[in-house]
Amino acid sequence: MTRHYRYLQRYTEVATVLLRHGWQAYCETRSRRAPARRPLVTGREPGDPVYRHLRLAFEELGPVFIKLGQLLSTRPDLIPAEMAAEFSYLQDRVRPLAPDVIRQQVFRELGTAPEKAFSYFDYQPLAAASIAQVHKARLPGGQEVAVKVQRPQLDGVVVTDLAVLENLGRRFKGTVVGRICALEEILATFRRQIERELDFTVEALAMENFRRLYREFPQIVVPRVYWDYTTRGLLTMDYLAGKRLSDWYGKGTDCQRAALLIKALLAPFFQEGIFHGDPHPGNILFLPGGRLGLIDFGIVGRLDEDFRYQAARLILGLQERDLQAVMEVTLKLGKPMAAVDYQALYEDTAELVDRVTGMGKGDVNLAGLLLGMVELARRHSIRMPGTFFVLGRTIMEGESLARRLDPSLDLVQVSGPLAASYLRSRLRPNPTPGRTYHRAASTLQDLLELPRDISRSLDKLARGQLTTIFVHRGLETLYHRLDMVSARLSAALIVAALIGAGALILHAGAGPKTGGLSLLGLGVLGGALILGCLWALLLKVGQKE
Repeated sequence: MTRHYRYLQRYTEVATVLLRHGWQAYCETRSRRAPARRPLVTGREPGDPVYRHLRLAFEELGPVFIKLGQLLSTRPDLIPAEMAAEFSYLQDRVRPLAPDVIRQQVFRELGTAPEKAFSYFDYQPLAAASIAQVHKARLPGGQEVAVKVQRPQLDGVVVTDLAVLENLGRRFKGTVVGRICALEEILATFRRQIERELDFTVEALAMENFRRLYREFPQIVVPRVYWDYTTRGLLTMDYLAGKRLSDWYGKGTDCQRAALLIKALLAPFFQEGIFHGDPHPGNILFLPGGRLGLIDFGIVGRLDEDFRYQAARLILGLQERDLQAVMEVTLKLGKPMAAVDYQALYEDTAELVDRVTGMGKGDVNLAGLLLGMVELARRHSIRMPGTFFVLGRTIMEGESLARRLDPSLDLVQVSGPLAASYLRSRLRPNPTPGRTYHRAASTLQDLLELPRDISRSLDKLARGQLTTIFVHRGLETLYHRLDMVSARLSAALIVAALIGAGALILHAGAGPKTGGLSLLGLGVLGGALILGCLWALLLKVGQKE
């Protein structure tokens, strides 16, 4: 039995849900008077019926589709912007697991029941999501901990749904959906992300890394991981007793915590190129003493040195209203897919900078800048890297949360010193002895191997074994024309051969006759005429394409 038949039931479920929501979207679109309906998300008007029902279908299809939709909401470069905006409202709503199921999961991961592994274990979850749910517990040593338990049989669900999605992606590749969405890149990115999220040891390592980076910020707290109680499907960490940021809104301004939140998101990025990839209100806690707690490190972004350098230039360029620097960063981060009109790009950049900085202190809008850069890239055929959108989502969400705490917050004033400190560190390298020895040894080894490499190249040249590869560019039009010419010649030869054969048959008078002419010969000549007309029509259509 092939893999596709093995997953036939899941194919049927996916098709049924998509067809049902597709039909509902069609009826709403066609109806002149759509029925009054309460918005699905408070404070938001119903959007495009097609995208809204696609989001509802993803919610109904389960955790893999929900995670895929959440990923797509951060990638307006891969799907239409309206679809990305609709996916940002995906709701991860699931029923809590029964106590018996949790007991079995803990036993499977730790080899013992929760009551034996912990001195106290609360089966009432603190939070429940499609991947896992969190319970409060107490270690034998008395430490209050939060235990994140993965939902059962999730690996099988992920394997099945990934196979279904990848097969559907291959089938839709040549369709309208494939032309407006980068299906291969979407699925490859999603596979990497979902596989990392299913391994809780990856999240635990990320938490340890963030704890190390926040040592110079004692007001920022990341839970400690208890490795003796942590496995691939279970994560045990400190329990942080605090108020969620979502419960703090409307209780006045908090300038200190607003600035601290921006530092918490950007400091690790400028230090080592990593950042919290999911800073929504439920993952940020207000702790006693003005401290800020961060939880849920299932999604962590990682960016290289060059990206950090360009991001620092962008922030400082915005602070100094350096239009040239902002334009250069756009070109450096992205990849021009066509000839760039630099004057038009400069004018659009000037308009963007004026729009995000033109109203004085507290009105510098980093989210507006990032969205504007996406629009600039689209308008001027510049392909931005996926990491740009991941970091952009983090900054936009962080800015939105910080401005709810302090509407007058100047984000550039807070992030500017972090960017400047990073650029100063590049001018004052402080290598460790081990790194210095390693680089020196590597350079020396390359120098020692250089004469041998030159000798091998000369020897190949002398024996006629040196190969040079030429790459021709811009010849696609010529290739197309040559194909058209060869196709026409082939068609002409075949039709001419049929006409000749028909004439010979008529001359020989073979077969039954009508009016003294051979019916077989007339049939061959008629077939040649029809084939020639069809071939000419097909060649004309191919030439237009």
